Amino acid sequence: MKCKFSEKIITPFMSFGKMPMANAFLTKDQFKNEFFYNLDVGFSENYYLFQVNDHPLSEIIFNDDYPFYTGKSNYMIDHFKIFADWIKKNYLGNSSNIIEIGANDGTFLKNFHEKNIIHCGFEPSKKISQIAKSKGLNMISDFFNEKNAKNLNKFKKNTDVVCAANVICHIPDLHDLIKGIDMVFSKKGVFIFEEPYLGSMFKKISYDQIYDAHIYMFSLLSVREMFKKYDFDLIDAYPQMTHGGSMRYVIARKNQRPVSKKINIMIKNEILLKMNSLKTCLDFKINCKKIRDRFLKRILFYKNNNKKICG
Repeated sequence: MKCKFSEKIITPFMSFGKMPMANAFLTKDQFKNEFFYNLDVGFSENYYLFQVNDHPLSEIIFNDDYPFYTGKSNYMIDHFKIFADWIKKNYLGNSSNIIEIGANDGTFLKNFHEKNIIHCGFEPSKKISQIAKSKGLNMISDFFNEKNAKNLNKFKKNTDVVCAANVICHIPDLHDLIKGIDMVFSKKGVFIFEEPYLGSMFKKISYDQIYDAHIYMFSLLSVREMFKKYDFDLIDAYPQMTHGGSMRYVIARKNQRPVSKKINIMIKNEILLKMNSLKTCLDFKINCKKIRDRFLKRILFYKNNNKKICG
């Protein structure tokens, strides 16, 4: 297994075996051709990066039948309204530009469109991006990357905010992503993104975070280290309640914005929790097995007592 960021060889520490693709929703006649892949997990101690080895291609996951619509969740509608207001208050001026990566049905981006803020959303699932376009949003039905960023003439070197939510962990080539962000960033631009947090996953033993679309689970340590390679600073971070425990990261060009004093405190806390060590991943593996065995024991108890289980 190779680390997807450093390309150095790392040894998988955990395997969930052969897995089907999530969200496939196959009909009975499609079962015999169901796509499977090996869900092995590794940890790069160079970049403190928790990652899966094999996964379906992004084009296969985020196809035209992709079933997730942000606007179907009232909780996420409210969350994104508050998130958008926070961005407008702290990082946007009257003539600012904003790009959203993985804009889905436009639930988040419409908060900026309503204030006449120049915007652009990227959404690879054409059926979902069409819904966003029907709301009057400026959308590109494609992936955000360096190649597509080159075509954004009025956004190049002129974008004050690039944002994403629950998207960056889906992107295999983070180098390509960061190069694209660098291409559109203004001098004082910020990249703000939210993702499920590795610390929350370890604490709650929420191994259901590990599946085909979650190629990475990020920590402050991993985010700071990766962006440092491209002369960016992690300037701020905010814990979130979404998705079982997430983190909002704020990235800026090196020495262009002050780094919040709490970043060092949060990083020290991650080191204290040994989130920079493979040993913590191995402890997580042991905890996952304990939960698996406890769950299996309970299922067998119900079965042996003639109970029925449905879901």
